[in-house]
Parts: sequence; structure tokens; C-alpha cells
Amino acid sequence: MKSLLSLRGSFKTQQLAEGALVAMIVGLFFSRALLSVAMGVFFLSAPLRLGVRQWLSQASRHRGVWIFGALWLLPVVSGLWSEDLRTWSDVIRIKLPLLLLPMGWVGLDLNKQSLHRIGWILVSFTFLGAVYSLLPLWGDFDSVKASYLRGGSLPTPLENDRVRFSWLIVAACWWLQGEWQRSFGAKRIWIALIGGFFIVFLHVLAVRIGLLCLYMLIAFLLVRLSLEPIHRKWSLPLFLGLLCLPLIMYWTVPTFRSRIDYIRYDWSYTLQGNYLPGGNDAIRVQSLQASAAVIRNHPLHGVGFGDIRSAMDAVYQQINPMLTVSERIYPANEWAVYGVGAGWLGVLIFSGLMIGLFFYPSSDPFRGRSWTLATVATFVTDIGLEVQYGVFLVPFLMLFFQSADRMKIQEIRD
Repeated sequence: MKSLLSLRGSFKTQQLAEGALVAMIVGLFFSRALLSVAMGVFFLSAPLRLGVRQWLSQASRHRGVWIFGALWLLPVVSGLWSEDLRTWSDVIRIKLPLLLLPMGWVGLDLNKQSLHRIGWILVSFTFLGAVYSLLPLWGDFDSVKASYLRGGSLPTPLENDRVRFSWLIVAACWWLQGEWQRSFGAKRIWIALIGGFFIVFLHVLAVRIGLLCLYMLIAFLLVRLSLEPIHRKWSLPLFLGLLCLPLIMYWTVPTFRSRIDYIRYDWSYTLQGNYLPGGNDAIRVQSLQASAAVIRNHPLHGVGFGDIRSAMDAVYQQINPMLTVSERIYPANEWAVYGVGAGWLGVLIFSGLMIGLFFYPSSDPFRGRSWTLATVATFVTDIGLEVQYGVFLVPFLMLFFQSADRMKIQEIRD
């Protein structure tokens, strides 16, 4: 304890935590090792900053610790009935940010300057990552366009994790929209230009989760605008513009048009119950069918998170033995993952935790819950909590946006 107290006195632990946050952003784009080390430093900075007793006391009352910690703890407990403990330990390691980030955020008092600095660093790296993704279009545009007709995509940062990167783009747009509201003059113009670039880029990249969340959040903002008498006259033109935007992008952005054409082609097979080799949607549908079969066979507590892969493989052999190993994917959404790993109890607990995310105290509940819904929606269509970048970005962005909201509450009180 004395060593901890001396460390608290000798280091500026608040700056250490802020530096770790910046290092995590850099590691997100350039180095998994740096990302992991920075998370560890960020986690350890909390007891140094507060003292162990106060840290644990505040953590016991922190909603994020309870919700994200439970998302990590449930797979941990499933080790009691998992047979493949090596795979189980890998799952626990991958999901560890769900515990480390909220515990490190406990008692973190970021001021307005720090929040703006971290936000702009994240936006800047995201912007440069988007520019990097566009470079192949200048090299061989026809090849890129043709690859979209086969389910391909542009290269992206985050080790080519285009799903998480598209969602990060949406998060950057969401943060910029808040900055735009608080800005004036030339700064507003620059923010609008960056946001417009991100919106166009999302259509060029044409990843469904990113586009789904983008349109969802724009629709929420327009609903809110329509409820304010001073802005109501703009609501109808803006709604019409929102409806026309995908049509405009379809006719002006070749990669977006190719993606839509590919999805239509893929679903023409999927809706008939046929499997299209190399297709995405039919595999996802079959993964949900396989997940349901595993849950029916193990309804109480599932097979354990260490045995999800082997249990799914066994069912795939029954429903479609022609699938290759690479096509026998994990359950296609998070409810299915927690159901296969922990049974119906896991499904109920996961659902309760997702509902709990909507009840964070907020200075602007409509805005806060809009982002929460955009986060939860990604779990319906993808498994963002089973990959390292997703399991980092989900709590990081939620906690960062909540810190910004707490700052706004403090400004209102002052």
C-alpha cells in the first residue's frame, strides 16, 4: 500500500491515464501490442490515481463496470462446463477489455480540453485511415469495382476489419455532430466538410453495419428536429433528403451500387433456401440455424464459451456438410453467441445487460440512447464482442461519450 501511495505522489496519474488513452488510439491503428500495453497502463492508473480502497468503492457503484464486467464474467463462469479450456482461455483474453476499460475509467476526471483533444485525435486518425482505404481506387478502379460484385471491399485500417472501421467512422460522425452544435463560424464549416467526407466514404466502403447505423442516427436527429418548433419547417425537406441520399449514392458511387447489386444477388439465393458458394448472407442464416440447434440441445447453460466452435461444427455437419471450414462461421450475432455459450440463461442475461445500457444518466437522454441503440444494433447483425477491435471499441466509445456527457452536465450545473 505504501508503494502505491508513493507512486500516487510521484507521478501525475491523471496525465498518465490521458496518455494511455492516446496510446490506445494509436495502437488501434498501428499495433495490437501497443493497444494491449496501453490498456494495461490505463487500468493500473486508476488505483494509482484514487488509491485501492477508493477505486474499488467507486467501481462497485459504476454502471459501466457492472454491465461490461458481466459481459466478461459470464464467459469466465462458463469455464466450469467448457471442455476445451485452451479455447476458453483465448475467449477470456480477447474479452478482457470489457473489464479493463471500465475499471480504468473509474474516477477519471477528464476536463473539456482533454476530451476535445482525445476526440480530435481519434477523428484525425480515422480520417487518415479513410484516405488510406481510398488509395486503391486510384490504382485500379475497375478491379476494385469488380471485387465488390463478388463480396469484396476496400482495404481498411484495424487489420482490414472493415466492419469495425465502418462503425468507427459513424462514431466519428456522431462526435462531430455534437462539436458542430457547439461551434461557430469557420470551425462549423470545417466540421461539416469532414463529416460530409465521412458520409461519402461510408457509401464508397459500403459496409452494411456502418450504413445502417449512419442512417439510423440521422433519422433520430431528424425526428428530434421535427419536434422542435423553431426547426420544424426544415424537417420535411431534410426527411426527403434522407430518403433520396441512398438513391443518389447508388447512381453516383460505383462501389455502393456494386455492393447493393451483390446483396440482391446473394439474397435471391438465400430467400429460396439455397446456398451460394462464397455468399455472405446464406452463411449467416445457416449459422443462426446451427446456433438454434445447439441451444435446443443445451438449453440450460449452453456448451461453454470454449466449445462454441466444436458444437457449431457438429451441427454444420448435419445441416450442410458441403460447407468448408472457413464457411462454418461463429454464431452470426451476439445473442446467439451468448446463447450457445451459456444457454437461455446467457440470452436473458445478455438481453438484460443491453437494456441496462439505455439507463445511463444523461444530460441529453435522447442523444445518449440513440448512440446506445446504434451500438446494440450492431450486435444483432455481427459479433463485435468476439474480436479484439470490437471488444475494445464498444466500451471505449461508450465510456468516452459518457465522459463528454458528464462534462456537459457539470457545465449546466456551473
